[in-house]
Amino acid sequence: MVDVLPGAAPGALVDGPAVFFDGKSATRRAVQLMLDAGLEISEGGARIALWPYGQIRRADGGAGVLRLLCLGAPELARLDVRDEALKRAIESRCNALGAPGPQAKGVRAIVFWSLAAALSIAIIAVYGVPRAATAITALIPHSLETRLGKTMAGQVAFAFGQKTCTQSAGLAAMDALADKLARQAALTRAIQVSVLDTSVANAFALPGEQVYVLRGLIDKAESVDELAGVLAHELGHVAHRDGLRETVASGGTAFLLGLLFGDVSGSGAVILAGRTLLTSAYSREAEAGADAFAATVMRGLGRSSAPLGEFLVRLTGEEQAGAIALLASHPLSKDRLAALKQDDAPAAGAPLLTQDEWKALKAICARDPEH
Repeated sequence: MVDVLPGAAPGALVDGPAVFFDGKSATRRAVQLMLDAGLEISEGGARIALWPYGQIRRADGGAGVLRLLCLGAPELARLDVRDEALKRAIESRCNALGAPGPQAKGVRAIVFWSLAAALSIAIIAVYGVPRAATAITALIPHSLETRLGKTMAGQVAFAFGQKTCTQSAGLAAMDALADKLARQAALTRAIQVSVLDTSVANAFALPGEQVYVLRGLIDKAESVDELAGVLAHELGHVAHRDGLRETVASGGTAFLLGLLFGDVSGSGAVILAGRTLLTSAYSREAEAGADAFAATVMRGLGRSSAPLGEFLVRLTGEEQAGAIALLASHPLSKDRLAALKQDDAPAAGAPLLTQDEWKALKAICARDPEH
C-alpha cells in the first residue's frame, strides 16, 4: 500500500513497495520506494539506491507491471512496481519516462550489426565463395571428382526414370561425334556421353568427364553442327572443371566436410546434383569460357560456330516455360551471342557425321530393330 503524508501537497513524500533487481545478481529483492527529491530505493530501512527522476525510463514489463530502469544505474538494474497509486505518483514525477532508454541503443546496435552481418554474408557469397571455390577446385584430385560425378550420375538417371537411350547405331554416331570433338580439344581423359530419353531440351556436364544430352535437345537440333556446338560447349565445362567448381561453391562447408571425410555419396550429393546441374546457372564467365572453347574446337575441325548461337537463339524463343531447359541452366546474353559471332569462321572442313550417322543419332532413343 502507498502511504502519503496526511495533508501532503503534490511533491510531498510518497512511499510504497516494489521489487528490485540490482543488475549485479539475479536476486529478487523486496524494497520500499520513497519519492522525494528523487526515487529512493530502500531495503530493511537502509537506502541502497537513489534514482534521479530525469534519468528514469520505462522498460518492457509484464501485464500490470510498471518496469523502470535508470540511465545512471547498472545496465541490467530493474525496478518493478505493481501498486497503481505508486505508479501514478512515479509517472507524475518522471517527465522523461517515455524517452528512449539504453535498450533502444541496444536494439539499434543489434539491428546495425545484424544488417552488417547479412551484408558480409552477401559479399562473401557473391565474391568470396566463388574465389575460394576456384582455389579449392584446383586442389581436389580427379579421383574424388570422379567419385562425386558417379554419385551424381546415379541421381540424374533416377531423376529421369532410368531412361537411357541405347539404340546401337545412334550410340555409335554420338560416340564418333564426341570423339572428334574431344580429340580436337586435346582432352586427356576419356569423355562419357549419355543420352536420356526425355523431352526436356538440355545438356550438362557432371564432374568427372561425364556429359548428359537429353533427347529433347537432339529433337530440336536441325543440323550436326548445332548439336556439335552444344556438345563442344559442355566439353568446355569439363575442361575447365566448371561443374566441380559450381558444386563446391553451392555446397560450401557441407561439401568440403564431405570431401574431408570421404563422403560424397550421401544426401548432400543428391541435393547438389539436382540443384547445381539442373536448375542453377553457371556464372557469366564460365559460360563465356565454354562458348570460346566450343568456337575454338569447331574452328579447329573446319566447322562454323554460328550454328551454336543460332540454336541457342531459337531455343530462347521455344523454351520460355522450361524450368530446366538449356537456356535456364545456360542463360544466353547479348554479349555471349556477339562473342560467338565474332569467333565465327566459314565452314571449310568435312562434315562431322555422314547423313546416315546423323539420321541414326536423331533416332538414338528408338528401339533397335529385332533380329
